[in-house]
Amino acid sequence: MKKQILNLIKRLLTNTLATTALSIFLMSIIAIIKGFTLMTLVAPFQILLVNFLAHIGFVLFDKINMKYKIINYTIMFVYLMGIILGFGFLFDWFVVNEIWIVCVVGAVVFIFAIVMDIIKISRDAKEINASLDKLRNRKNNSDKSN
Repeated sequence: MKKQILNLIKRLLTNTLATTALSIFLMSIIAIIKGFTLMTLVAPFQILLVNFLAHIGFVLFDKINMKYKIINYTIMFVYLMGIILGFGFLFDWFVVNEIWIVCVVGAVVFIFAIVMDIIKISRDAKEINASLDKLRNRKNNSDKSN
């Protein structure tokens, strides 16, 4: 149980920091393109908070076993857009950027996270299959020796 909690915290922090870095990077590129000269000092911390809250929700949604993963991803996306819009109005992000720009950045980061999740699931499945193959081979070899 303790190991599961530590793995959950590790995954939460890793995913939060990764998506925060990508979000800040994309927002910086947009700022350069639009000709803004600076990003406020608190903006990265606001983005970190939004990403952290999003990932807490994602962890909870992952605990709900849905028949189709696409429904789970759709609910997660709607949740993310709700957080982005809510905190965007709270932090006055839409004074500097249009709503659609902030939502597009959120969507790009979400798609990146989904692709990374799919890659991880695929890698985990390959590792499990390799372990099962080793176990089968060991069992077959022990059966032949008897």
